[in-house]
Amino acid sequence: MARLTIPVHLRWSDVDGYQHVNNAKMFTILEETRIAAFWASTPGDALMEGARAGGDTGVDDPTAAEADRDPDEGETGPVAPPAAAAANGTPGTKVLATGPGSGTNTYIARQEIEYLAPLPYTLKPLQVQLWISHLGGASIDICYEIPGPDGIAVRAMTTLVLIDEASGKPRRMTEQERATWAPYLDEPVRFRRRPRDTDA
Repeated sequence: MARLTIPVHLRWSDVDGYQHVNNAKMFTILEETRIAAFWASTPGDALMEGARAGGDTGVDDPTAAEADRDPDEGETGPVAPPAAAAANGTPGTKVLATGPGSGTNTYIARQEIEYLAPLPYTLKPLQVQLWISHLGGASIDICYEIPGPDGIAVRAMTTLVLIDEASGKPRRMTEQERATWAPYLDEPVRFRRRPRDTDA
């Protein structure tokens, strides 16, 4: 299976009183992973040079990664031509231009997270594995697995919809986007499900 491995540094503020990554903060980690994987240009792109090969970024100082992040930057961050990402050695999947003036916005339609184990704080970047389980006409299903000290700690899936900036309506995926992302298609993440309670 073709997967991207995106290194994401934890912040001390991501950890709650139970000494593991807080549930609400996990959504931010997933957001940062998507931005690093798909957006044409983001703050700190140099940190992603090892992502395509699934290696470490070589950055041992978490404050260096933190300095490159704009805490107010969401999924409508600055954009640049896809060629800029390739020149920086960043993942070749970074072809999605989004944000004010780009013509495209992205909305989350659905998101699900399953925790298999607590994820403790670590100075080393999380090696978040990411792949695609569905390419629709205007949507993309993104799957994630985040390893912890003893195996997979988190599984998640996000449905992202491409929105035309002018009309505010979903726009069709371009052929370039589809061709670029198709090699990362695989089965959806498998969540454990509990049987529904039934009335006696």
